[in-house]
Amino acid sequence: MNVIVIKIGGLVAQNSDVLEKLLSELASSSQGTAVSPDFVLVHGGGKEVTAVSQRFGFEAEFREGIRITSPGELEIVDMVLGGKLNIDLVRRAQTAGLDAVGLGGQDGSTFTGEVLKVADKPDSRTGRVTATDPRLLKTLLEAGFLPILNSTSMDGRGQGLNINADEVAQEVAIALLARSLIYISDIPGVLKNDAVVPTLDEKAIDAEIRAGVISGGMIPKVRNAIYACSRGVGEVLIGGYGAEGDLARLLDHQTGTSITE
Repeated sequence: MNVIVIKIGGLVAQNSDVLEKLLSELASSSQGTAVSPDFVLVHGGGKEVTAVSQRFGFEAEFREGIRITSPGELEIVDMVLGGKLNIDLVRRAQTAGLDAVGLGGQDGSTFTGEVLKVADKPDSRTGRVTATDPRLLKTLLEAGFLPILNSTSMDGRGQGLNINADEVAQEVAIALLARSLIYISDIPGVLKNDAVVPTLDEKAIDAEIRAGVISGGMIPKVRNAIYACSRGVGEVLIGGYGAEGDLARLLDHQTGTSITE
């Protein structure tokens, strides 16, 4: 299978016009030739979850960039990610001409996990992926559907989990042996002296981390990219999206950063 997994965040997830351009490009890219790629779309929705949580008296708490989800807040995560946002994305995709299906990790055990241990939060429902089963995704892709995945899932006891969407995209890409895993956000790529670094491999990443060029939250992102490539993903692309055609430019390495093993 010629699979491309795309995780959307930032402006693309929040700006209706930009999102419509991306979905339109996905629709045109999925048609016309025998080698057209199959897409899987993964989304989070942290800002929307935070906004709704505050209405119910919950204050968002993060540790190393990961939301610590209380049992009460998990109900809001399910409603926002698995409900409103996922449904809205499916509707928009259908309008763009894509046969879209919305689902989460619990559907077909596509990805399941365990609680991410936090010493002072024993009741946390933040999780990490421990197992994937790509059968449902493959069935949908083979039938011509676009799976739109939110990041809700469950543990071995059937209890709900909220898993970081970046991790979900990575593990799904590995399970599908994706040709490309694309992280679309507000940054144009990995930056060095305000310019995008076009390509990186493990040796170059280690050097740039030592030099302080790659720092903060970008360090786990690029290290995870190398891990994904070592597990069978062809490449990981990091970049932005603003106009129709930007996806093709990312895949053609005209923009963004391409990471390979």
